[in-house]
Amino acid sequence: MSALPPVSRAGNIYDLGYRRYEGPRLGRAHAIRSLVVHSFRTTFGLGRSGRAKVAPIIFGALTVFPAVIVVGVLTIAARLGVQEEFDSAGLIGFQNYFSSVSAIIALFCAAQAPELFGRDQRHGVLSLYFARALRRTDYALGRLGGFCLAILVLLLLPMAILFLGRVLLSTDIAAALGANLPNVPPVVAQAMINAGLLGGLAMAISAYSPRRAYATAGIIAAFVLPGLVAGIVIGLGSSVVGTWLVLLSPNAVLDGTNALFFGTSLDGDLFFFDLPSWTFLGSALVGMMAAVVLVVRRFIRIAT
Repeated sequence: MSALPPVSRAGNIYDLGYRRYEGPRLGRAHAIRSLVVHSFRTTFGLGRSGRAKVAPIIFGALTVFPAVIVVGVLTIAARLGVQEEFDSAGLIGFQNYFSSVSAIIALFCAAQAPELFGRDQRHGVLSLYFARALRRTDYALGRLGGFCLAILVLLLLPMAILFLGRVLLSTDIAAALGANLPNVPPVVAQAMINAGLLGGLAMAISAYSPRRAYATAGIIAAFVLPGLVAGIVIGLGSSVVGTWLVLLSPNAVLDGTNALFFGTSLDGDLFFFDLPSWTFLGSALVGMMAAVVLVVRRFIRIAT
């Protein structure tokens, strides 16, 4: 019985047509803009699951709610013809709104900042970002800029509601517009300082703490502990040292810049005794620059 001839194995070569990409390349600037927009959307949970939107919706509503209440009260007062009495009654306005919602903004930062830097580090996607047109500094500044922009929008939205409410509810819109326009520059300046300082510190801490729980706890501690330490030092009798330690407290610094921009005083708070107004603005700018340096340094040196 003759043996069967061996079966020949032949390979097939397929021309799959792999070619280099020859289309338009949008470049580094477009990549940075896209990262800023993505960071902004991620901060508010846009494009993500419903669970990711819970915290932004809650804190956002709490931030805007006082402005809506004030406009509602002014609406009722305008119908009753007693709007001037309510305006002089010390309701929440441009000068004290930021301090009224400072705790809410701090909690918003603690809840949302770890969503940006922390998730990228935990999921190991930094190498994918750095393989694109983005540089490491671009990534750090893009994430930081998107988060600070989100806080800025969150702060300016209720102020816009207050502004429009006070102007449109007035019987003389032109006069009301002229009376409220001088508040716009200090409002924008204080909102930018708030967003830059709180957002920068929160992002700096979350950059070095990939785990969400640790980052959240660190951010809350950074916002609360410096003021408590300064109060303890002052209570122990070291008023000079404690007073200057206040410049390390973000909340105290923002109260000082608010008083500086709006031309008000910090009555009844011994923490600010003998401190010139410019020191608060200087401390805020130093804190913002320090946060930027820490964030950039982290991602220049991080291993991927």
